[in-house]
Amino acid sequence: MNEAIRRPAARSADTPELAALKHDLLCAFHILHRAGQGSGVAGHLTARLPGARTFWTHKWGMAFEEVTLADLQEADFELNVVTGTEPINPTLHIHTRIYLARPDVTCIIHTHGKHVIALSALGCNLEPVTQTGAMFYEDCALFDEYDGIVLGKAEGDAIAEAIGTKRAVLLKHHGLICVDNRIGQAVIGALTLELAAEMQLLAMAAGTPHHLPREAALQAKAFLDSDETSRLRWAYLKRKVMRERPDKIPPAPPA
Repeated sequence: MNEAIRRPAARSADTPELAALKHDLLCAFHILHRAGQGSGVAGHLTARLPGARTFWTHKWGMAFEEVTLADLQEADFELNVVTGTEPINPTLHIHTRIYLARPDVTCIIHTHGKHVIALSALGCNLEPVTQTGAMFYEDCALFDEYDGIVLGKAEGDAIAEAIGTKRAVLLKHHGLICVDNRIGQAVIGALTLELAAEMQLLAMAAGTPHHLPREAALQAKAFLDSDETSRLRWAYLKRKVMRERPDKIPPAPPA
């Protein structure tokens, strides 16, 4: 095995479920970076086991492309690190308040894709103008307030209220949040939102976009979000990033 891969500090052995979560989380960091959603040290990505009152993320001050298994840390909803030794991003109450409001959510992604920021700066939400974007048909909110950096729970609560039961929210002047009960589908969602925002901006620049018919949009959404389609897309993204970055991402743990 490549000796360049850093290993986590000695601890009790991870359960198979936790080992799989950490491997998927590691892949997610690198997939988002290679897609241009790394955001330097500003973006954040977390995941938790179902029902857990703690979550896993990376060390504060690290860019997505730098993360290895050794850099994954567990924290509680007060942002206290419970597994690891370094601080985590101080703006993660965006995540903790969503987790508290949404027991179904096990992964949250927040990035600063340039097309999402541009679209939200216009005060526009995502519209059903592309087949790809149909994944978010009636499932993306717009948070049209901006009160600066999110450092407190109150701001996190406001964002959690804005997203409600939807799978994504565009933050005006800021970026995107995508949630799911699957790490892979959350990643696919973040990638899709940025692409769909780009296509919508191009269409708006050329004229008035036509919306997808409702029934067609719902049919496309069901297909794109199906377990089989999601599994195949996530498996491909993982294979690709693992081939490209073997020094950062070890083989997947045994199932």
